[in-house]
Amino acid sequence: MSNIEQRIDWAVDWLHRSQLGDRGGGAGWGWVSDVPPNPQNTAEAVVALTAARRPVPRADEVLTLVRRDVVDTDSGAWEFRSPIDLSWRLRALNCLGAPPTDPAVAGCLRELLAKRDPDTRGWRLSGPVGPVSLTATTAALHALADLAAGDETAAAALLHGTSLVVSLILDEDPRTQPMYTCAYTALLLSRPEIAAVGGKRVDRVRAMTVERMLHGLRQGEARVEEEPFRRGPVADTWRHLSLHLAVAAVVTADERAVFDPGVRRGLVELLELQETQDLSAARGGFRTSTEGFVTSYATVQGLAAMDAVRRMVNDRVNPATVFDMICREQGVHPRDAQEVVGFQGRSVLMNNDAGAMTLAAAVPAGLTIALLAILFADDLGVVVSRSLVVWGSFFVAMGTFTGIATRLPSVPKGRTAAAVFAAYTAVILPVVTFLLS
Repeated sequence: MSNIEQRIDWAVDWLHRSQLGDRGGGAGWGWVSDVPPNPQNTAEAVVALTAARRPVPRADEVLTLVRRDVVDTDSGAWEFRSPIDLSWRLRALNCLGAPPTDPAVAGCLRELLAKRDPDTRGWRLSGPVGPVSLTATTAALHALADLAAGDETAAAALLHGTSLVVSLILDEDPRTQPMYTCAYTALLLSRPEIAAVGGKRVDRVRAMTVERMLHGLRQGEARVEEEPFRRGPVADTWRHLSLHLAVAAVVTADERAVFDPGVRRGLVELLELQETQDLSAARGGFRTSTEGFVTSYATVQGLAAMDAVRRMVNDRVNPATVFDMICREQGVHPRDAQEVVGFQGRSVLMNNDAGAMTLAAAVPAGLTIALLAILFADDLGVVVSRSLVVWGSFFVAMGTFTGIATRLPSVPKGRTAAAVFAAYTAVILPVVTFLLS
């Protein structure tokens, strides 16, 4: 895990370097370097650094910024009173050691509870209109979970909100279909205080979200997803980094998933979004996508994903497991399992013994089909007999490809497939056509 540890260090270093002070004696982060530090982006960084057990630089100044709900900028006052802002600020205040009696904590909690939808008991992203958002609701529930042990009102709101999230998933509400909603739900339901009292419904929902994310990672569906909402009279869009979120969530919700090929591929894709050039000013930061640019929220989510993988691997992987996984992915011995065929995130793994058995079964079957088609060509007719010969040849070709590909693992599979295809189209099929003519 040395590479993950190093990459975590790089991400933390980037966050330290990109921290900025503001005109009011605070310090923190904007979503990019040319955006003034603000409480919401700063709170995200605080939570991620705390979860990774790394110190928050200039903690007193950061606390000063997170306490504010309005930031003065050159273009005017910038308010941070939406449910998601309040939720992240509450989480950061808890990480920074602010007690429940702190005026900022009490004020954020009071305002967050007041912004609940009275019918569903969920939260919207912003404003009093529009549908309840799983993004805002799960963020609020995370914040309430930190306070529920000492506040009955927070505990009751946590219970009602969790029931809403679980019901939406079980009812297959359209809002629960995107990858990011599954990630937010899985992260919430993986919290020990919720998982311990959730019962079978919570376990079932968590398993459903894990399966959805695994399918998306295997199929390469994880991308930047958009969630529309209204900020006052203006339509706006929240962009979710589904790859960053899904890798962190699926490993956190099901520790066995760290061995899933889809998760491994997703982690590789995620790590490719981190700047690693020695001389790069953004070294350690994460991009939002391949075409995107480095941002604080992408780096925070990349750090969270790497930390989740590190914890799971440290708990479950030993040197023998690592060696076995390397052999499965890059096997150079015929008895090593290797990917023979791959398509849309799904792969077929075989070693030489399995390839030999496939060859032994496929070749006789294919030859039998072809031979019977030739012997009974007059009865079957030209079209049917030739079709059966081609079908039988397909069995022989597949068996031959499998046998050769698993016996010679160092030869690229595409080259082996091309050679087998060329041999059958140039030699075997013309001979069969001559016999049937």
